[in-house]
Amino acid sequence: MFGRVLAASATARGVWRATNRTHVNAGIRHMARYSAPATPPTNLVTPPTEAPPATNSAADSEAPPATNSAADSEAPPATNSAADSEAPPHNKRPPGTYAIWAMEAIGATSAFLYYLYLYTDLLKPPVTDCLNPVKYSPHTLINSTPLTSDTTLFRFRTNRPRFDSDTEKHIDEIIAQGVWSIDIKDHLVQTYRTYTPVDYKIGEVDDERGLREGYCDFVVKRYANGSLSRFLHNTRVGDQVEMRGPHVSWPYTANTYRRVYMVAGGTGITPMVQLIKRAIADPSDSTKFSLLYGSTTEDDILCREQLDAIAEQVPERLAIEYLVDQGPATVARVGRPDTKSVGRLVEGFDQTKDVVLVCGPDAMMHAVSGTRPIGPAQGPLRGVLRDLGLAPHSVFKF
Repeated sequence: MFGRVLAASATARGVWRATNRTHVNAGIRHMARYSAPATPPTNLVTPPTEAPPATNSAADSEAPPATNSAADSEAPPATNSAADSEAPPHNKRPPGTYAIWAMEAIGATSAFLYYLYLYTDLLKPPVTDCLNPVKYSPHTLINSTPLTSDTTLFRFRTNRPRFDSDTEKHIDEIIAQGVWSIDIKDHLVQTYRTYTPVDYKIGEVDDERGLREGYCDFVVKRYANGSLSRFLHNTRVGDQVEMRGPHVSWPYTANTYRRVYMVAGGTGITPMVQLIKRAIADPSDSTKFSLLYGSTTEDDILCREQLDAIAEQVPERLAIEYLVDQGPATVARVGRPDTKSVGRLVEGFDQTKDVVLVCGPDAMMHAVSGTRPIGPAQGPLRGVLRDLGLAPHSVFKF
């Protein structure tokens, strides 16, 4: 940082020196002009005129000794020349001094402003659309893309300042802890619901605007009696929605588990997608994933392109089985998560090395693991997973 300050100051000094070299030279010329030699002493007597050679005449022998004439004794002291008489007083500064001082002040101010522009955001407009884990902040809807007849992908702007503050560092720490989510508030009725993003990106630094522009994607299904889902689906591009977060939904560290088994239904796929993308992108993580994903029809399978691309890229780490309630089906099995399909999923499950994650609509949760109560508690393990002999500590419900 100190080196950057020196570089910025040197640049500014070079600019004002080059611009004002003429003024400096003019000041030097004026100083030379008015720099007069020291005034000669004024108490010296004018030396007498050289006496003529002595003669033998009587007049000469009787002549009195030579004395200074009255004119000589009263002669005024020598005076300075005309140039000296015009010399300025000792306290008068030569012309150009104030101009030099002014340009030095301008140069120093320019260097300071240049430093603020390059290395701080004080001269930039305030950065908006920033996440905050503690309080709600407005975020602009960039785009909305329908995925099915009742489900939409919403992309909200999530900017960051050019230089991270403690808030941004805290956000990074939260995201690094595992699966994370965001609280979205309906300001019309002052209620909120938690959603898990399927994608989160921050772009490169925009020096002109002093920020890094990013986005956050949410997949939301519209329910007839869901106030938040209806609120989001009525939001138009350019409108702002208040958000708070991120918050850790489920802590995850690379290589903690040998294999992660997932049972998802509908939009319950969102935390699974976030976790899979995160783990596969980490070259140090060797955890494997098995996903059982149920939908109404094949057209209702969400994030299918992303999931299929990952499974094709790393088939040894991701295995997917799709279930649909209704046919026709070309890539999925017709059926619902039951003892047979879930049993097939968790075959070879190790209570000490593996874990099962469950997320989906209430009916599916009730059948597979039992519903999760409001709050941090998981509630008792029920359903198919209990019947298969899994322990409560081996199952996590979103």
